Parts: sequence; C-alpha cells; structure tokens
Amino acid sequence: MRSIPCFSNWRLVAALALMALLTACESKPAGRRYELEGRVVAVDSASRLISVAHQEVLGLMPAMTMPFPVGRNADWVFGKIAPGDHIHATLVMTDHAELQDISFTKGGDASGDGTSGLRIPNAGDMVPDFRFVNQSGKTVRLADYRGRPLLLTFVYTRCPIPDYCPRMSNNFREILQKLQANPAMYAKSQVLTASIDPEFDTPKVLHAYGTQYAGTVDPQFQHWQFATASPEEVRKAADFFGMSYNTKDGQIVHNLRTVLIGADGKIVKVYSGNRWTADEVAHDYVAASVND
Repeated sequence: MRSIPCFSNWRLVAALALMALLTACESKPAGRRYELEGRVVAVDSASRLISVAHQEVLGLMPAMTMPFPVGRNADWVFGKIAPGDHIHATLVMTDHAELQDISFTKGGDASGDGTSGLRIPNAGDMVPDFRFVNQSGKTVRLADYRGRPLLLTFVYTRCPIPDYCPRMSNNFREILQKLQANPAMYAKSQVLTASIDPEFDTPKVLHAYGTQYAGTVDPQFQHWQFATASPEEVRKAADFFGMSYNTKDGQIVHNLRTVLIGADGKIVKVYSGNRWTADEVAHDYVAASVND
C-alpha cells in the first residue's frame, strides 16, 4: 500500500490481482492503455499516489476506489490536484501500473473526505496525551511512554494492500529485530500501532493481529502494543499527526503516517508514506535514545 490510502473490499483485492496479472504479461514498453475517469479522494505527494473513486475501466476492472501511482511525466499535478477534483487520465499497464496524460477540473466541496487540510506536526511539537485501549483491553495513554522514545504508526487490521498497513507492521517488526541486536537498547524500546478502525478492531482482534506480527519479536507485548480508541479520540489523534482517513462505500481511504516521539513527549521526526526503511527509523530511534 503509501501518505497512502487503503481499502477493505474484496473487489479491490480482485482488481489488484487482475492488474498484477496484466502487468506481468506485458512485454512491450508502450504497454496497454485504458481510459480512467473519476473523483479524487486522496492525494499523497510523498508516495506519488492519487486515490480515485473511478468509473468502470472498460476491459480491466469495475468501478471502485483505489490508489494509483503517478507517472514521472505527470508529477506536475502534485500541489495542484486535490480531493474532490474530477480527474481524467490514461492508466498505462507495463511492468507496473501508472497514471499518465492527467487532466482535471476542480471539484467544489471536498468536505467530509478526511483527506485534505491536515497539518503535519513539526519537530519539537508537544504531543497531546491521547488515550487508547490496547490488545489486552488495558487503557494506555501517550504520557505513559514518557521517559523513552516511542514509535507510533496507524493501520487497520483488514487492510488488504501489502504496501500499506501490512508494510507498516512488517517494518515495525524489522525495527524491533534490529534493536534486539543491542539488548540494552531493546530493553527500553517501545512502539505503538494504533488502529483507525475502532468499530472492527476490538482488543481481541488487535491481539490476534499483534500476535501475527509481534509473535517472534515480542510475544508478550512488552515493547510493542496494538491499540485503538473511541472514534472521536482516534480522529483527534489522527488529525494531530496529519493522518487522513475516511470510510466511503465500505472502504477505508487513508494515507500513512509514522512518528518518532522523544522521551520528553515532543515530536522528533515524522515519516510520511511508505518509502522510509526499517534501517533508517531504527537508526533514528537509537539516536533519539542516546540524546535523551
């Protein structure tokens, strides 16, 4: 999945499988070209993605909402196109899929999308004391983590796109594996995965999901917790960190946001999208631990 949107819909999984099959079969550089038209629901310039609620793409997939990479020749759209705009583009399928020949008209009201107008916090900003409920049903507050750096990311357990939530969780597992090489560092490490789907992601669901990812590195959840909160509290936390998400037609559209919080409760660094690596963030975590 990527300041990335993500979706829970069996049609999306089928479409992604179809797209993968088509791209795998392409041998000509020109690729196959399909007309795509729809409404923009999210823009992730960091990951060069535009999520579109599109009409049927004849010969390829039914109408649905999903993210599309933008071709290098169309980078000009970032900073101009926005949620609510009507987009027309060519979906080009070669060894990958991307949008080219983009044109768009400004939409009017994009309110309610949960995808625009969010501020990304700056280094040094104090993080509010948001309250969550973890995989064991225990209330945890961000203030509980003070005294040691904290890595925080947002996911939802039903996310079907490998490059979105699963990638965040796999990266966190890899970070903890790297920190285990230094027992003293690992002993004081702490990471938190927060769900943006509180109605489905109950403590029981989060426990099963957490076991899937943390089972080999932290089976007792001593360093890595999985949590959610009331819909209102989740929205407040997401808004503060610049994490946009919204449910449309049974699909969760969202970007990706990961944050390193210092021992003093202040932002150290914000990682947008999914291009950051476990090596990079593990290095930053160690540096923040030494500085604190």
